[in-house]
Parts: sequence; structure tokens; C-alpha cells
Amino acid sequence: MRAMLRVAIATVWVALTVSAAPVLADEAEHQSLFFIQRSKNANEVHYDALVRQDGALDPKKAVVGYWINKATDGSLESLSLLQRLAYGYSAKPDAGAATWTLTLRAFPSRPLTLVLVDGRWRARIIVGGRPAYLQRLYAASRETLGLPRVLFVDLFGEAVDDGAEVTERLTKR
Repeated sequence: MRAMLRVAIATVWVALTVSAAPVLADEAEHQSLFFIQRSKNANEVHYDALVRQDGALDPKKAVVGYWINKATDGSLESLSLLQRLAYGYSAKPDAGAATWTLTLRAFPSRPLTLVLVDGRWRARIIVGGRPAYLQRLYAASRETLGLPRVLFVDLFGEAVDDGAEVTERLTKR
């Protein structure tokens, strides 16, 4: 039993060390973009822009996603391979522009545009019919036979034009 525990701890340590190494090696600054909260527990998935010293996004890895384990000890944890199926993303620079497109695996039809605003990278998306900077998402789900079923997702943002809070509820049709 102890041997299995040691192997599990070593595996987690290696996974966290390997996944964090490129971020530390590139000396990229983390700038918070937005996060996802869930009805299942208090844990959150955070997405940060990785910014070089010149203010541009790191071309090797522009965005990083990770858990904050608020339900337990507040520790940070990389997304596992299985978790990337639900919370994964892709970030690509837009041709001829100083913006990037961020596509969440869970919402491929609603890509976000990463833009530099007053020295800070923000995730722009349409929320409630208005251009907004995404702040957070809340996913309500219910498990049936061990499989989660999303009931709705609420988007919360800040309107680009006047800074007003904007919200939108997404449901399956």
C-alpha cells in the first residue's frame, strides 16, 4: 500500500513539474484572463495569458489552464489529460493582427479574442449581445449514472464600451 502511495505521489510530482517547467523556464508573467466555476464543488479552472517581457503573448504557449483546489487546500494543479477533454483549449495568433483567438473545447462555436487593453491581456467575447471582457463562467450540472450533464452555463463579463456588468445564460436547445 505504501509503495503504491509513493508511486502516486511521485507521478503527481512529475506531472506538475513537467507541466510547469516551460512556464518557469520562459520567465513568462501570468495575467489572469477568466475562470470557470462549477456547481459540483468549489474548485475552479483558471486560464491565464503567458506574457513575455516585451508585453507580447508567449508564442510557444500563450495560455495556460489549471485548477485551484478551493474545495480542499487551495493548491494549484495542472489539467489532466481527461480534464483537457472538457476544459481544454487552443490559442492561435490572428494573421496580421496583434490579437489571438482562444477556443475552449467546451464552446468551440464561441471563440474568444485575446486583446491587449491598457497593458493587460483580456478575453473578449459577446455576452448578452454586447462585446465584453469575459470574467468568469459558471457551469451547473447534474450527474446521472456517474456521467455529468450540463444544465446551463452562465457567462459573466464587463462590457467593452462602458464597463457595465453583462451576463448571459447558455442552455442546450
